[in-house]
Amino acid sequence: MWPAAVLVLLTLLTGSAIQAEDWPAFRGPTGQGHSAERGLPLTWSESSNVRWKTPVAGRGWSSPVVADGRVWLTTATNDGAGSLRLVGYAADTGLEIVNAEVFRVAETASANPKNSQASPTPIVRGDRVYVHFGADGTAALTTDGEVVWKARFPYVTQHGNGGSPVLHDGRLFLSVDGYDTAYVVALDAATGKEQWRAMRREPISQAYSTPL
Repeated sequence: MWPAAVLVLLTLLTGSAIQAEDWPAFRGPTGQGHSAERGLPLTWSESSNVRWKTPVAGRGWSSPVVADGRVWLTTATNDGAGSLRLVGYAADTGLEIVNAEVFRVAETASANPKNSQASPTPIVRGDRVYVHFGADGTAALTTDGEVVWKARFPYVTQHGNGGSPVLHDGRLFLSVDGYDTAYVVALDAATGKEQWRAMRREPISQAYSTPL
């Protein structure tokens, strides 16, 4: 099993962390990577300007997202088979609220040793959390950790997954970038059904970008 990582919530404001602006997706609420927050700490250490810490089993490079007083991220444990999981914590205390297995794969897709099986960042919208594990699968869950739907778009990858999904006008957009196929696909966010896909022109090469 991978050694546990540690999720750290910095004291971003002088008040409670849950009073800060929600950050529900990769690069924030507008997708531009900008925050309107002010008064952020300029320095921190193992103890200074840290509100809480909590261990996270497994390994994942996904960015934490924050919505409605909860912090969400994905992780992948390796205990003979790959367990791809969504975990959620109370933003004010670090208490684990949700720890749900989304996929269990007998053999995870190949990846660079510096990558993880849980690198794309999740999205929170209302009572839904959308997670993407590259070629291993995509899913929507309730904020209680119940799986609503699952979808899978297999492709052959050299370095593993990277691009995060994007949610817009009821559609979830994914970039499928392998060296055997490459396209962008739009899913119905409510059902996970494919609505359309646009193939990349040949010759193709691998990419790890997030649709914007």
